[in-house]
Amino acid sequence: MKFIFSFLVFSGFLFFLSCENDNAEKQLLQTIEDYENAWAAGDFLTVESFFADSAKRLHTEPYVWDRKEIKRYFEERAAQKQPNTTPPKKNDWKKDREYLEIRVECNIAYDVFTTEKFKALHIWEKQNDGSWKIIYDMGMLNYPCEN
Repeated sequence: MKFIFSFLVFSGFLFFLSCENDNAEKQLLQTIEDYENAWAAGDFLTVESFFADSAKRLHTEPYVWDRKEIKRYFEERAAQKQPNTTPPKKNDWKKDREYLEIRVECNIAYDVFTTEKFKALHIWEKQNDGSWKIIYDMGMLNYPCEN
């Protein structure tokens, strides 16, 4: 009887963990959608807000950026942005994007995707307030092969 009770408690605990992971995955998917919609709309100040305080950005453009450089970059992009008279359609960013994988493991998650122009990996960390923030943003441009 004691074994059955222990088994039921343990099974309930595993079910709780899987539900927590499902909820975390739903939150992450919504965060990814909000992040990409902000990019599509050219709302660079909102894009910048998705980066954690300790974030790093590693791209084919200038080297490794710390949080201060990330903030400067998006503030400059926001200042240079021309007013958009025709806002993009919701989820327009999904058109040419192929997600290879989106995965949540406790408080860390990642998404890997490709487009015609580039490929990227975001590593996300769940914050104390329950939100997801990018801790590493890595990407590279697709260069055409020369024959």
